[in-house]
Amino acid sequence: MRNVRGLWASLIFVLVLAAASAAGLITGAAEPLLGLDLQGGVSVILSAPDGTPDDVMERALENIRNRVDAFGVGEPDIFLSATTIEVQIPGSSESRLEARPVDLTCLVGEDAEGDPVTHGCADDRALVEDALQALAVEPQPSEVCLTTGDEELGCYGSEQAAAQAQAGISVQPQASPTPTAAPSASPTATVGPEPPPSSFCLTDPTGAELACFDTRADADDALAAIETEVTARTWCVIDASGREDEDDDGAATPTATPSPSPSGLLALDPEGAEPPPCGLPSRTDADAALASIAVQDIEREFCVVGSAGDDLGCSVFRAAAEELQRETGQQRLLQVIGETARLEQRAVLEEIPPQDPRWATTPLTCETPEERERPSCSFDALADEEVVYLREDGSKLRLGPVIIAGDNIDRARATLQGGGATGVVTEWGVEFQLDGQGSDAFADATRAAVGAPPPQNAIAIVVDRVVISDPVVNEPITNGSGVISGGFDEQSAKDLATQLNAGALPVELTRQSVRTVSPTLGDESLRQSVVAGLVGLGLLFLYLIFYYRILGVVASVGMLTWSLLALGMIGLAGESFGYALTLAGVAGLLISLGVTADSYIVFFERIKDEIRNGRSARSAVQPAFRRSFRTLVAADIVTGIAAAVLYVTAVSSVRGFALTLGVAVLLDLFMIWFYKRAIVFLLARSRRIASMRGFGLLPAGVGRGQASGAEATR
Repeated sequence: MRNVRGLWASLIFVLVLAAASAAGLITGAAEPLLGLDLQGGVSVILSAPDGTPDDVMERALENIRNRVDAFGVGEPDIFLSATTIEVQIPGSSESRLEARPVDLTCLVGEDAEGDPVTHGCADDRALVEDALQALAVEPQPSEVCLTTGDEELGCYGSEQAAAQAQAGISVQPQASPTPTAAPSASPTATVGPEPPPSSFCLTDPTGAELACFDTRADADDALAAIETEVTARTWCVIDASGREDEDDDGAATPTATPSPSPSGLLALDPEGAEPPPCGLPSRTDADAALASIAVQDIEREFCVVGSAGDDLGCSVFRAAAEELQRETGQQRLLQVIGETARLEQRAVLEEIPPQDPRWATTPLTCETPEERERPSCSFDALADEEVVYLREDGSKLRLGPVIIAGDNIDRARATLQGGGATGVVTEWGVEFQLDGQGSDAFADATRAAVGAPPPQNAIAIVVDRVVISDPVVNEPITNGSGVISGGFDEQSAKDLATQLNAGALPVELTRQSVRTVSPTLGDESLRQSVVAGLVGLGLLFLYLIFYYRILGVVASVGMLTWSLLALGMIGLAGESFGYALTLAGVAGLLISLGVTADSYIVFFERIKDEIRNGRSARSAVQPAFRRSFRTLVAADIVTGIAAAVLYVTAVSSVRGFALTLGVAVLLDLFMIWFYKRAIVFLLARSRRIASMRGFGLLPAGVGRGQASGAEATR
């Protein structure tokens, strides 16, 4: 009696689990997470150079995962195998626009195309009105030239650039075009001593001679007489709030304490804001642009919500939000996840402009893709070495060892630069805060750069082996913070901030392939998979019922229960650790249906063998189960080992197939013990059911009476 209660308990336990799984599937609580093949999306395979250490690949994997998460993508699948990383992003383009009520006041103007833009928003209307009052129209130099009074030395795009160029000019002896040959009786000419310079020139840091004079005194006088002259102007709408403390003559009056809070545009939220109009050709245009800026109350905003439910950004204008939605889609994500974004700051040792004869003979460090695959060209190997990198204007810079790297950055964010005393807010940059080690190293480097001769007074900012800027250091920077500038627009600044916060990739990755599956194709694949599964189950049910009668019904119910439990487990796996069911996983499930059907057939045929040997159905069940169970366990272990090996050695969707097959094998063993054993034992205990021709176990030629007689003899 105790054994019977145990059998009923096992059977009820399995049926309760199946009912719970069915409820979860119907309500969506345990709905399987669909992979790339079944809902659409994109897959990209990235490879690192052969021989890349495992720990480096693990760091690259984690940083890629952080970048994908920053885009709000729901449940990405990222696989690492040796030196290959595959990123599967199912449904990554399924971001949506969501209108939300807000209570904001914004400074609203127009861009060059006449579309509305904001210049900042705030909860307090007074802050926005003050910011509007602080706006003013002023001319800004668009061309500034250096002159000696009699001669123009060069022109630049801003006063800052002209001042930086002026600081780098020095007096140097005029370069001799060719060496002089001393007379000799020998037929071979010999080079004689270099004569004293005949003239002296004003020379810039690149070695270019700007103006030459007969004597050093004349050159020194010309150097002292250099002045700047604004030769062209444009008009800008500026934030004049930073000039409230200036005297009438324009000189800033020092204050004992800093301003307690920012004012003007700097007091507004810059998220999604555009700088005020600048670069306008006339004052009339600038006045019209200022007149178009107004304070506007905003009652709703449009936010881009990623497939994971994260906010990717908001705008008070629908058109701007739609543009943000496009920028945060798959193509933008593909651009960001594989970029190395290795940030380095190095001291500038030498500048070689394109007109310098040495430019053609000075090779760049690790210039070709083939060279970069060598271990000697890895970022870690070059950290303590001098390198030669290209600046965006074409000049080559010889740089010292790394001062700080992206790993030293605690946090970074994209911001609009400018404002304050200058009033002009026209450039995007990336503000960063260094950790303790980085702050100390940066402070030491900036102290050494102050007062050094050009170009050693500059520190180069390098991103992925390209110098994006090399600002001159005017004073030591000891607070561990700074700004990366280099002609960024809003999106590129935000991309770099995202990459720095997520971490630079420690190795350069090459994009091997990109595969995109449309949502329509994914839906069709899902539909065909469901049809294939139902047809397969239906054919198995028909075969088992036709051949085994009542036990065929038992097997059919067991396989339906197995299917519900398998789908429930996949749903729980998706909820717990992001496992996504792919077409390969569906193939594993369908193959596992055959494995499960085989386990029933092996058990039933073993019972038939026992009955042929003279046992009754009731007494044949136990030895048949014991012998068939050993066979089934051995077979499932072999299949499980094959699935484990396949999972470890394969990548991508093949791993999904192996995982599904392995889980299905474990589930089959569970069903054998808790369902199949229990229900067959219980049915066999009933003499009336066991002796029926429809029971499906009596060999041919054995009737009901013969079966009863056999039972009586046992």
